Amino acid sequence: MENSRLLTGLFRTKTVVEKNVETVSTNIQTDDRKTYTEHGFIQASRMDGALAGLRVCLHKIYQDFKQEIKDDKATQYELKRPYRVKIEERRGDIARLEKRNEKVHAEEIPKVKEKMEQLKEEIAYIRNNPQEITGDKTNKVSFFIGVIILCFLTLYLGVFYSSASYSAFFKEFKGNETGIAGSIFDAKAIENAFRDGITELILILTIPFVFIAMGYLIHKFQEHKKYFQMTVVILVTLAFDSILAYEITEKIYTLTKNNSFQNTPDYSIQLALQSVNFWLIIFAGFIVYLVWGFIFDFTMEAHSKNDKLGVAIREKEKQIKDSFAELTDLKNQTEKMTHAVAEHNMEINKLHKLLESSIIPKDFELHLYGFTQGWMHWMKQGGKDEDKLQEANEIVQDFVKITSCELQEIK
Repeated sequence: MENSRLLTGLFRTKTVVEKNVETVSTNIQTDDRKTYTEHGFIQASRMDGALAGLRVCLHKIYQDFKQEIKDDKATQYELKRPYRVKIEERRGDIARLEKRNEKVHAEEIPKVKEKMEQLKEEIAYIRNNPQEITGDKTNKVSFFIGVIILCFLTLYLGVFYSSASYSAFFKEFKGNETGIAGSIFDAKAIENAFRDGITELILILTIPFVFIAMGYLIHKFQEHKKYFQMTVVILVTLAFDSILAYEITEKIYTLTKNNSFQNTPDYSIQLALQSVNFWLIIFAGFIVYLVWGFIFDFTMEAHSKNDKLGVAIREKEKQIKDSFAELTDLKNQTEKMTHAVAEHNMEINKLHKLLESSIIPKDFELHLYGFTQGWMHWMKQGGKDEDKLQEANEIVQDFVKITSCELQEIK
């Protein structure tokens, strides 16, 4: 019996709340002079501050306000203006991006690809027609021939000047060593020099590099057209070769004189100039040295031409690399623009959905809190305890959180 009376009381309370809620709706819509705070106070007094009634009142106020705003076409039009402006801005952005994207695909990317192909053709043409750059078709052949000749001449000069220096400065000739070949090309020159002392060995090993260095100077002076300095170097080398030839031929002449029973004059420059051996030594050393210097010059010139060819090809390859980087950048730009267009379209779709819905201004919360303030004021006057007040406040806060997702703040 008690349970039946309790259920009957609950249904009776619900009926009272619903009737009072209808009164709330009527009062809010028909009496503009009353504030939401006054309505909250009045409705709380009618419902004796019941929490169930507060929930229903809040929901009813929200629905009525929403319908009122929705029916107000002028207000909705103004509230949705920023979204329409935003849509037009995004459409303009899309048009610009698509126009730029189309230009990149239709003009800029093909232009870069065409440039890369042209550069590749130019590289192939340079390889097949090196004379266009170097002015000589056989510059590579000349270079390799020159290198081979230089290797053998360098070896020859090393042997010649090592042996000649040893013979001129250190060797003591014997009776059976009066021949010019044996006096110059001593097969045991390095071995004997090593046995005589490390200083003697270093001297005969480094003297060939002195002549090679002077041959290199001839090339550099000729390259910079310093002919006077080049002439001085040649004359100094000739003088040094003449001293070597004189020393060797003098030793041979003195050995022959000592072994002869005839009255032979002392060796002199005049006799040296008349000696075939003297000139043979000069030609075997100095002339080969000059040939080495000129071949070195020709070889370096051929190398310079090859280097010029390599520089031209490397420059084209660098341009291809730069063009490839430009092509990659253009492709990245198109991807970014395509992605941006997709994002703008998504944003436009979201904005269209907002335009199709009803926009509720943010200040609705102020009206809701005003109503709550009136309700809470009556509860305090009606002697409701703090727990009821706290529970009522939590109900309002929860309701605001639920409805906040539909509240659009106009920016």
